[in-house]
Amino acid sequence: MIRFRVLGRVRMYDDDNRPTEVPGLQRRTVLAVLLLSSGQVVPREQLVEQLWPDGPPRGETNALQAHIARLRRDMDRCFGAGNGACRLSTSDLGYALRLEQGELDLEVFETLRLTARQIAEADPSAATDMLQQAIELWRGPALAEVRQRGERLYAAAVQAEEHYVLALEEFVELNLERGHYDWVIGRLKALTAQYPYRERLFEQLIIALGRTGRRAEAAALFRRIRSEMVNEFGLEPSAELNRAVQFVLEDGADESGRRSERGTR
Repeated sequence: MIRFRVLGRVRMYDDDNRPTEVPGLQRRTVLAVLLLSSGQVVPREQLVEQLWPDGPPRGETNALQAHIARLRRDMDRCFGAGNGACRLSTSDLGYALRLEQGELDLEVFETLRLTARQIAEADPSAATDMLQQAIELWRGPALAEVRQRGERLYAAAVQAEEHYVLALEEFVELNLERGHYDWVIGRLKALTAQYPYRERLFEQLIIALGRTGRRAEAAALFRRIRSEMVNEFGLEPSAELNRAVQFVLEDGADESGRRSERGTR
């Protein structure tokens, strides 16, 4: 059962899957850093750096200890008396948060994503279901309200979101291979608007349009993408994107030729 979420706002969940608010941006920052460390000890210096990126205040050790004590009380409130001290331990070096397998949404997401990739060829249906479950774990931008608190949190958020878009691309690809063209086109039109620089999404959309006979629309889309890339970045589309549109146009030409041959018989 997922107890902690970072794919969206940083939150804790009780036995009934009800969210427990962690008050205060700094306290949520402490929780996020501990969660991302997967049970490993986080040095006090690292926590201080994330809490006060512009430089620690006087008495930062006492301030950090106060945040830890309050976070333990939040955990008691969420999980029951005594759980705060049991889960959040102190050592000479710093602090560690104990997590059981499957309690952090980010960990569950990565397990589903990587397992789906491993079985996609042998069992595309099961892989599709896993990717859908992984995608549904997202409740907003990763580490939404704390990602700007320091370089480590920002880097973790960016990496998680890159993996999210990769999961979306792989999910779309599996649906494309299974012939769900209309669904793919609708989903990709929204995704390409959201991620206008992901060429693979445009490549998939062009292929889906071609497979539903909308070759003129696919060609127009490619021309628009190429124009934007050249004008904004001085770059030509990738070889993969060029191959996709070429395949669509050649397939259309072959189909026209076949119809012409049938008409002369």
